Parts: sequence; C-alpha cells; structure tokens
Amino acid sequence: MNFEFSDEQQMLRDNARRFLSETLTFERLRAQLDSGTGLDPELWRQVAELGWSGAAVPEEFGGLGLGAMELCVLAEELGRVLAPLPFLGTACIAVDMFTRSPTPEGNALLENIAAGSAVVAVAGLDTDLPSPQLQWKDGRVDGKVRPLAWALQASHAILYASAGGEPALVLADLGHAGVRRTALTGIDPLLPHGELLLEGAPVTLIARGDAARALHTDARNLGAVLTAFEQTGAADTACDMTVAYVKERYAFGRPIGGYQAVKHKLADMAVKIELARSNCYFGAWALADGRDQLDLAAAAARVSATEALDYAAQECLHLHGGIGYTWEANCHFYYTRARVLASSLGNAAAWGERMLAAAAN
Repeated sequence: MNFEFSDEQQMLRDNARRFLSETLTFERLRAQLDSGTGLDPELWRQVAELGWSGAAVPEEFGGLGLGAMELCVLAEELGRVLAPLPFLGTACIAVDMFTRSPTPEGNALLENIAAGSAVVAVAGLDTDLPSPQLQWKDGRVDGKVRPLAWALQASHAILYASAGGEPALVLADLGHAGVRRTALTGIDPLLPHGELLLEGAPVTLIARGDAARALHTDARNLGAVLTAFEQTGAADTACDMTVAYVKERYAFGRPIGGYQAVKHKLADMAVKIELARSNCYFGAWALADGRDQLDLAAAAARVSATEALDYAAQECLHLHGGIGYTWEANCHFYYTRARVLASSLGNAAAWGERMLAAAAN
C-alpha cells in the first residue's frame, strides 16, 4: 500500500501551485466578488488550456485521460487558493458519470468539458437517496432543485429523479424553455448557488434503478475525497496566513506568536491538518486501488478535513484579532468557504455515521 504521489504527480502539484499562486491573488478574488458573476471565465479558460478541465476526460474525447490521483492533486491546489471554479462537479463528478454510463449527449459534453466550453452542475449528492422532489416520466422532468452549486453558470445539470418509484439519473440542458433558474443568496459568493424549477423539461436518461444507485454512491465517494483535498489545501493556507501574522503582530514588546496560548492554537491547527491529509491520502489510494475500502476512506477523509478547515479558518480569524473581523482582512475568504464546504455533500455528522457503518462491515 503506497500513499505517496509519484514524481509526475508531484510535478503536476508544483506546476499547479506555481501557476495558481501567481494568477489567483486575493486582489483577483475581490474583483471577482465585485463582478457578482461567481465564475471567473478567464480563469476557467486558462485552466482548460492547461488541460485541467479535461484532466479525467478520456483521450478520445480530447482530454488528458488522467486518473483519480491527479484529480486529488489538482483539487488540493485549487482549494489552497479558493479557486472560483466548478472543477469538482464539471471536471470530476460529471466526467466520471459520463464515462461510466456513456450516452451520445454525454460524449458530446465530454468534448466540451475538455475544451472548457461547458459547465455541468451536479445535484443530489447531499443525501443518501435521490431526491423525491423531481419526477421523471416519458423523457421529461418536473420539480424543483435547491440549493445547487453553479446552477446559474452551468450549461447542463445532472439530476436525480423518481421514475415510477425507482431512482433515475438524468441530464438536463439548462437552456431549455422548461427550466427556470433563480439565484440564491449565500455566505460565499465565490461558490454561488441557485434554484432550478423544471416544468416538463426534456432530459436524457443516463441510468435507472440499481445502475443509478451505483453511480450515486460512486459520485458521493469521489466528491467526498476530492472535497476533502480541497478543504485540506484551504486549511493549509489559512494556517500559513496565521503563522505569518503572529510573527509580525507585537503585543507587550514581543510577537504574539511567542505566547504559549497562541502556540497551542497553532499546534492544534497543524495536527488537525496532518490528520486530514493522512486520511485524504487514504481516500486517494482507495479511489485508485482500494475500491473495497472506499466507503470508509471517503468518510474518514470527509470528516477529518471538515474539522481541519473549520478549526483553521476559525482560529485564523481569531488570532488576527479585531482586524480579522474586518472586510480588509483576508480571513473571511477561508471562514465563509469553510462554512459552505462543511454542509456540501452532507454534513460531517452524516459522514461520521457512514464512517462508523463502513468500519463495522
């Protein structure tokens, strides 16, 4: 069992970190906030040119054909800079579903995803069972979906519906007249959410019954591991920001980082991050080579990474003192992202129950 990344994967990480640190600054994040669009189209174009949007897309559809380990590397680096991009849903989960259950529409979207010209929102991953709010019949869907990440920016959406009492996985073109989209106000405008109202909207059936359930389970586990890497990357940066600040902020003639209480906070932060990273590596290995342990690994990664980012973001704000609560400080970027990611794909308590159930089996 090898939890280390290969030389090629390390090179991908180094190149991604260099590009993102130079490109996605806090000034650019603030400009994106002011734009109110949520998605940074220029950054998405640059990411597509680097091949990241098509990292998991098979080569015959114009992608790089990379595996889960490479997606984990990219997810951590994108999380480190809080990239306002639909990487998880579009480049990872949607691609995995289209590849496992191919359709002509899905194959066409794979090419568009690799080219950076499509964004796919994915619904229904925050519950154990597909949502009964959507009803599929004769190739059309009626119902409402909320909240859905990137709902207003997406060209298509993967939805779970009830089809005669059994689950169905469908693909909807959000440009159709039968789809209405409404923006929802959230605490992190860089990760926007919206509502879909579908009234007789035509859809493409991807899978139904047990096949849909299997895709749903795989998508949740993949999303959990990749989100955990994103959370760990964000927690790492929040920790670095805090360490840099406590070295420069003086109180009573000495840096506040020299006080024991502050040291304990930083030590706790570092321990939680390292525990999360270890569980993330376990999840990455399970995605690549240990599918029989994926339920346990995904849940463990999700729980520990959520705790690490929650704690790091909170203490980053606290240890910055009064200025940490102001708009001028950058702490709020990580605190709001921590709150949103903690509730995506289901909360930590639900994943804790899944981890116990998986460990008992």
